[in-house]
Amino acid sequence: MRPTRARELVAAAVVVGVLAYVLLAFTYRDLPRFPRTAPLSLLIVGLAEAQTAAITRRRLQGRPGTRPILPLTVARLAALAKASSLAGAALMGAWAALLGYALPRLDEFGTADTDAVTAGLGVAAALVLLVSGLLLERVCRVPKS
Repeated sequence: MRPTRARELVAAAVVVGVLAYVLLAFTYRDLPRFPRTAPLSLLIVGLAEAQTAAITRRRLQGRPGTRPILPLTVARLAALAKASSLAGAALMGAWAALLGYALPRLDEFGTADTDAVTAGLGVAAALVLLVSGLLLERVCRVPKS
């Protein structure tokens, strides 16, 4: 498995962002207000993954008070990290599309101001997921001899 490349993450964010923006252009009038807690799940998963990265690093280094970690578990964590960084990039593109659509239309729609705040929180939460996925992936790399 190759390390995640920045261009893959940027491509996912751009493709999903453009698709979400086009979808919003056609359906935003009919959508209800986005709940303020919508990005909370991303934030929780991102923070849990960052904690997993810290624990995994300690276990791989063999620090006192930790149990050794199985190589298969490290491989599974690496796959999780790769998937979550890609998901974080894609969701960041979607939240950025909502932010880019709602901000210029604050006077046009009554829900645009709250949706813009929610979208900003969503971008931040997706960034936490993206960074924690990359961090976990880095922890799971095989050290160079």
